[in-house]
Amino acid sequence: MTARRLRDQVKGMQSHLDLRPVLLLAVLYGIVAFLPFEIFGWLQNEDGLMEWGSVALLILSAINAFRLQKQSQQRWERLGWLLFLTLCCLFIGEEISWGERLHGAGIDAIRSINTQGETNLHNIAAFQGKGLLHLGWASLGLVLGLGGFVLRASPLIPAKRYTLYFTVPALWYLGFEFCRKPGECLISVANHQEIYEFLIIAGLYLHTRSWCRKRGIATRIFRIFGTG
Repeated sequence: MTARRLRDQVKGMQSHLDLRPVLLLAVLYGIVAFLPFEIFGWLQNEDGLMEWGSVALLILSAINAFRLQKQSQQRWERLGWLLFLTLCCLFIGEEISWGERLHGAGIDAIRSINTQGETNLHNIAAFQGKGLLHLGWASLGLVLGLGGFVLRASPLIPAKRYTLYFTVPALWYLGFEFCRKPGECLISVANHQEIYEFLIIAGLYLHTRSWCRKRGIATRIFRIFGTG
């Protein structure tokens, strides 16, 4: 196969399938992981750039969902975007430990049973010990990534072209849950959760942005806030 033919096939695939998740992972694991000064850790560790990037994308997704529900004419669609907006707000609250990471104040009763000593629900020891968190992320990824193949795209079902943003993280979470300890599987899966959370959240943002563009709603930040 010639390089030109391969390039044409990749371009044809890109028109139906967003391949940027694969490109991001290739860059992270093939280049960034080998850079000095622990740049890879700075990007994907707890409180790293990717985690705060996820929060930023969740905020933008929530803004898009709010504006879409205002414009929606159909009741079911409006309810769908309101539910999406609510979920985004819950995810944002959990990611920043309901403000504790910003102002330092938290709830001691939750901190005492939290694996990271923070005020959030997803790191409660019971969830972590039974694998509910990782299996929950895997289930969410599979539903969001495969739902578009059997159901019509809707506020809660992203289009098929975004499937890799969800199915790749789903497979990683399954691998991490069952193969994180040496000797459990042929390979051990390292703890890079922030990378795969970022992919899922990026897919959700692109989903809302796609709907905004279909409805003629501006998605650039300076247009949203009426500047520029």
